[in-house]
Amino acid sequence: MGASKKGLRAKDLITTGIFTALFFIVVFVFAMVFSGLPVLTMFITAADALVAGIIFLYLAVKVGKFGAVTIMSFLIGVIMFLAGHFWPCVIFGTVFGLAADFLCGRGAYKSFWWNAAGYVVFILGLTLDGYTPMLIFSDAFVATRTQMGMSPEYIQQVLDFTHGPLMIASFGAAAAAAIIGAFIGKMLLRKHFEKAGML
Repeated sequence: MGASKKGLRAKDLITTGIFTALFFIVVFVFAMVFSGLPVLTMFITAADALVAGIIFLYLAVKVGKFGAVTIMSFLIGVIMFLAGHFWPCVIFGTVFGLAADFLCGRGAYKSFWWNAAGYVVFILGLTLDGYTPMLIFSDAFVATRTQMGMSPEYIQQVLDFTHGPLMIASFGAAAAAAIIGAFIGKMLLRKHFEKAGML
């Protein structure tokens, strides 16, 4: 499906909402599984990226219009804010979503490489969303997580990892995982969706 000159329609918004929900389920599941160990929290987004590539690529190709990727990124930022993160995640979600949308649009939402580039940017924005509380609001992060019942030792380990060299590794892992996830998504799109006549 090519990029339409017309704006998003009701069915496009519904599709975007559905796939945003699916994407956030992936984020939520890995957040729950990886949050047991502070070091694993640094690689939650990398795990998300491996699995959710199919969701991102399907949305980009199925809707094929500017705005869907931006809306998904914005909504994920809002959900993360409501879940206890801080307001910059909404801004980052919007900015990186726009950038990802622009890149996908460069290939009319049909080019694998442009869509993959958009997905990498999208995932990097999601990674930054996840680290916003620790990077910018350390004191508030400690206060809110203490209220949630997390131990001081766990909180401090998370902060230490976030402000150390592992932070760079986590962004690199997220970008690499996004590329791999895009290839996985491409394989599944070709094998399942095209044969089913869904695209």
